[in-house]
Amino acid sequence: MIRPIERGRCVLCGSSDGDVVLQEAGWSGRECACGVVYIDPRPGEHAIDPTHDMHVDDYYELPSRDRMDWIAHARGPCRLLEVGGGSGHLLQRARERGYQVQAIEPNPECARALEALGIPVERRIVEESQLPDGSADVVFHVDLLSHFPDPVRALTAMKRIAGPKGLLCFEVGVFGGLSRGWYPWIGRPGFPEHLWFYSEPAIEKVLAGAGLEIVERKRFGLFPSTILSSVGRRVFGRTMSPTATASSAAPPGAPVASSGIGRHYGHLQYLLRYRWGARIPAWGPHALFVTARAGNDAR
Repeated sequence: MIRPIERGRCVLCGSSDGDVVLQEAGWSGRECACGVVYIDPRPGEHAIDPTHDMHVDDYYELPSRDRMDWIAHARGPCRLLEVGGGSGHLLQRARERGYQVQAIEPNPECARALEALGIPVERRIVEESQLPDGSADVVFHVDLLSHFPDPVRALTAMKRIAGPKGLLCFEVGVFGGLSRGWYPWIGRPGFPEHLWFYSEPAIEKVLAGAGLEIVERKRFGLFPSTILSSVGRRVFGRTMSPTATASSAAPPGAPVASSGIGRHYGHLQYLLRYRWGARIPAWGPHALFVTARAGNDAR
């Protein structure tokens, strides 16, 4: 018997009648009044491989110092866990600064690479982690809130590992709740791997659902890098895609290393996103560095 396709619904309110603002390969992104853009139809249980990484390695390597600075700003050397440790760029920087590091990484190739660096790894998805309560002082992740089938469940697991006095530090893109004129410029939304895009109020509500509250945030305007990506794709097609200029030597599912024009493009995107982006107004699409902790009712 063929299972009926499940209609997409907002992760916050369950609404399924939002207007279509994004489309890709038969998938639609519908915008809810909650500030969430949700995928429609909802991908099946096994439609997405949680060990696959959509980004090139530049996305993790180049900003690793900026991300580490954000963690250090929140808390000095302590026990740091990264959810989705990837190739280990951030954790190596953390260890150089005196942090005790560990990772949760379901991708077996990435897990082996991390272990080769001497970094302890739990090979599970975070929702199924068996790490003890309070076993990390800071839990960090990059660009995962859009991927979790149940973001509240995933954040609750991170909060448990961080304990009542621990912190969650993470980076997330803000692509929900935008003026309608912005959506055509976003380009490829990355469906079906991306399940949700959020506005800032929607991010706060998702965190609140897990008993977390934001204590500090830093914004990076993304409209220059977003426009560059969109124009590049329209003018040059797939030749401007980072994955099109990436090395094919990476293990299956692992972030691939770019080369040639792709490496130069990655550097330019890094400068626009984190250097210029930190100095321009965060109107339209933007990124957030967030520090959160257990709310008063959970401590």
